[in-house]
Order: sequence, then structure tokens, then C-alpha cells
Amino acid sequence: MSASKSCSASQLLPTATPTKFRLRLLCLCGLLISIYTLYVKIQLDHDANYKAMCDLAEQVSCTAVFKSDFGRGFGLTRLVFDANSTYLHPSNGSIGIAFYTLLFITSFFESRWLCQLQLLFAVLTLILCVYLGGLLLLVLNDCCVVCVLIYGVHMLLLSEVYGRYKRLYLIKRSIE
Repeated sequence: MSASKSCSASQLLPTATPTKFRLRLLCLCGLLISIYTLYVKIQLDHDANYKAMCDLAEQVSCTAVFKSDFGRGFGLTRLVFDANSTYLHPSNGSIGIAFYTLLFITSFFESRWLCQLQLLFAVLTLILCVYLGGLLLLVLNDCCVVCVLIYGVHMLLLSEVYGRYKRLYLIKRSIE
């Protein structure tokens, strides 16, 4: 009986490395996209006529989205805090940089409670992506290439974090 438990646990362990690699790769992709988003936002703050590489057409424009009220704090922080405060009303890119950096760092630890926290944040950020995607299409009437890429990263991210959680939970149950 105990041999079958150790056998099932060892069957689950080899999948840990690819999952960790994919999770970290997705974090790096999200981080790079967020850095680019912050770069474009900074350029727009200095030059209102700046045109980003992701501006492909009038209705496919990242700068139009980043210039909008939803380009800072996801449009939510302006409802609570003073819109002139850059610390309480950060750009979406800087929030993304913090999120992906923390997720990347925590991917090196295999703690069940930490994995549950990662899963919670992955679900919350995917809900935020649905909210922002709705705003993009219904309110701004625009298509932002960078935004669509981030939405894709978040869908894959949720899948990886959920897989990681299942793996850690199943290993812990099979060892006990």
C-alpha cells in the first residue's frame, strides 16, 4: 500500500519542472509586456502626440487606451483616490510589473498556502481582464494589441497556477 503511494507521488514529481518553467516563462512575458506598457505611458506623459509601435490603425491603438481614464489603476483607483496622485493612481504597466515580479519570485517556493494565494490572484486578475476587455470593446471601441496579449498571458497563467496547485495538493494527499 505504501509503495503505491510513493509510486503515485513520484509520477507527479517529474511534471514539476515543466510547470515551473512555463509559469516563469509566462511571468517573464507578462513582465516584458508590462514594461513596454509603462514605457509607452511614460512617453505619452511627456509627449501627447507620441505614437507607439502597437498603434496599427485608428481603431487598433494602444495609446488611445493608455491615454484613457482606464490606463491608470484600471480605471478603478480614480473612484477612490485623487486622480492627480501618481502613487495612489499608478499606471497599469507599473501594477503589472509588480504583479509579475512577485509571481515570478513566489514560483520558486512550493508551499500550499502560497500556491493557493497565487491561484486566488490568478483568478482575480483574469476577472480584471474580463472587465478591462469589456471596457475596451464596449466603452473605448478600440482594440489594443498589448491588452489582448496580456489577456492571453493571464488565461495561460491561470491554467499553469491551477495545474501547479493540483500537483502540490495531490502530492501532499498522496504522501499523507
